[in-house]
Amino acid sequence: MFCSLRRKLIFASSAVVVMLLITLTSGLTGLWSYRSAVEKLDYSIHQVPRRADLSVACSCLFEPLLYKLPVKPHESPVTPEEIARFGRFQQTAFTTKLEQARGEIAEFRRRVDNLPKIPATRMRQDVTHGLLMEFDRRMANLETLNEHLSDPAQHAEMQQAMIAEVAHLELLSRRIPDAQFSLINTLESAKDVYTTRYWTIALNTVFVGGLVIGLFFCGFRWFIIPMRRLREAAARVAQGDLSYRVEIETNDELSEFAETFNRMIAGFQETRSNLDCQVEERSRQLVRSERLAGIGFLAAGVAHEINNPLSAISMASDSLIERLEISGENPTAEDKEIQREYLKMIQTESDRCRQITSRLLDFARGQEDTRSEVDINGLISEVLLMVRPMGKYRDRKITFHPGAPIEIEANGPQIKQVVLNLVANGLESMDAGGNLRINVVEQTEEVIVEFQDEGCGMTAEVIEHLFEPFYTQRKGGRGTGLGLSISHRIVSEHGGTLEPSSAGPGQGSLFRMILPRKSIQSQAA
Repeated sequence: MFCSLRRKLIFASSAVVVMLLITLTSGLTGLWSYRSAVEKLDYSIHQVPRRADLSVACSCLFEPLLYKLPVKPHESPVTPEEIARFGRFQQTAFTTKLEQARGEIAEFRRRVDNLPKIPATRMRQDVTHGLLMEFDRRMANLETLNEHLSDPAQHAEMQQAMIAEVAHLELLSRRIPDAQFSLINTLESAKDVYTTRYWTIALNTVFVGGLVIGLFFCGFRWFIIPMRRLREAAARVAQGDLSYRVEIETNDELSEFAETFNRMIAGFQETRSNLDCQVEERSRQLVRSERLAGIGFLAAGVAHEINNPLSAISMASDSLIERLEISGENPTAEDKEIQREYLKMIQTESDRCRQITSRLLDFARGQEDTRSEVDINGLISEVLLMVRPMGKYRDRKITFHPGAPIEIEANGPQIKQVVLNLVANGLESMDAGGNLRINVVEQTEEVIVEFQDEGCGMTAEVIEHLFEPFYTQRKGGRGTGLGLSISHRIVSEHGGTLEPSSAGPGQGSLFRMILPRKSIQSQAA
């Protein structure tokens, strides 16, 4: 079933919106519950009447009543004036405490009147008001008794009576219903709300976490994996692996894109295969043409070298015919000896011609793909045997001292073609009297062949473009411009390198041909 990316994105967006709504709802309800609990606690602490305040106020009334007369040093009797003065002191202190108690009672009554008018608190309000009326009556009695506290005759009696009244007040304060029971209810309610919200948020968190994991899994499966496969396929194709195919089974636009991508790569592969075949064929033709050019280059030298033995054969044949005509049917021993020498000369020069043509044919044949153990010193010597007799280069010297055989695994005719091209380029770049030095350096894993000429040299620009096809700097514009390009390709196919260098124009050139002793396939094995 086809499911477009648009639907998948809508689904993912809807899931995100649901998660946001759930998180927002949980957070707002939790804040609302917290605010309600704080308001209730604030009301219970600061607005609800507290019985403890009345108890403290009543207890403070005992303080002035418990004062005692100062003790005299000689235990002399207390005079009425001292009792009256002490009574006035107690009276003043008690009046102050009494006013403070009245203020606490008034504040308590105000808070009781401000309690919510609900059935749960109405009954407690009625009881509290009745007890507060008793409080007012007892406070009036205390005020009356306090007026006689300064009378020395009634001081002790009034003090005892006032202590009894204060004790009754303290008992009354304990009988007043404690309105702060609502604080306990508020705490219990807050605990219940906390528990409810805790589990609500926990369940919402689990649900949202499940949605997040599901979205991550879906996103990884719908987007990350397909994009990773497409990136890998693009990288493989960019590296030249046109046989790679990407498989995506998301049943959306990405899977369609993968199919289109595979068809495109298949088309590229087919096109490249055709182009490779054409390039290979053209390359073979270029190599053949360059080999034919090399054969043509050698033909002049071969023709000149064969001309001498052919002249000797012709001269010996003419002389032999004349001797036969002179000697007739009965030749002398001297004639026989001369005839034998002429025949031997003909045989020797014929063998020389055969060897020359054999070397030329061997160079011309060459098997393209066959590689075997060949002696690099022998290959260079064979090329030089064909080049040295060429008349146009007789005024130039080639220095090469072959040592012991150095075996490498290579295609002999192709390497000879490279050597011929480098030798011809070196000789062509030099004037009369120049010297081309060829040196072979044997190393553990490779062989280095150096061609050092004393020719015109090269600039950095020439070296940069030296191996480009059809680029030539020969005198008079001669040459196809393919020799060094094909030589570079042959050396590269053998796993080696061809490195040109020059100190500058007029300072000669150096070509270093580096060839591995074993082919790439042999090294891999």
